[in-house]
Amino acid sequence: GKNLGALGDAGCVTTSDSKLSETIRILSNYGSSIKYKNKYKGINSRLDELQAAFLRIKLRYQNEEIEERRRIADSYLNNISNSKVILPKTSNRCNHVWHLFVIRTENREKLQKHLLRNGIQTMIHYPIPPHKQLAFKEWNNLSFPVTEKIHKEVLSIPIYPGLQNNEVFQVVNSINNY
Repeated sequence: GKNLGALGDAGCVTTSDSKLSETIRILSNYGSSIKYKNKYKGINSRLDELQAAFLRIKLRYQNEEIEERRRIADSYLNNISNSKVILPKTSNRCNHVWHLFVIRTENREKLQKHLLRNGIQTMIHYPIPPHKQLAFKEWNNLSFPVTEKIHKEVLSIPIYPGLQNNEVFQVVNSINNY
């Protein structure tokens, strides 16, 4: 489902900061720029040749796939008209690549079950607010009502290259009939 996904684990960092670029390269190679001399506590996180070859091919189609995601998002934005559903807002279509299309509704579980009964899989991405995560236990007792409300309402609906027009309109119709 990633906009640019490999066959397995892979990733990249882009930056115009040459010092940051060098640091990241060193960190991803055991913390070393010279064999057996470690400048930092690093990890082995180099992109293997198979992943690189696969991604090199996928990069050729990335712009087309982003446009397809934008077309699907436009269909959702222009056709979902259920007042119980909050659609995402974007100020500039050209800046959004639509990795996810996340809607909001007060009774998320009920909508999710309705969509599943209509053959539409959904997902709840990031159901726990950051300040409630164990990694931020020093913030666990704080209250951020807007963040907590959003995390109870979010629901990702299908968006990926290859999603057919009839499937998009099945999602739209199912949400509108909810």
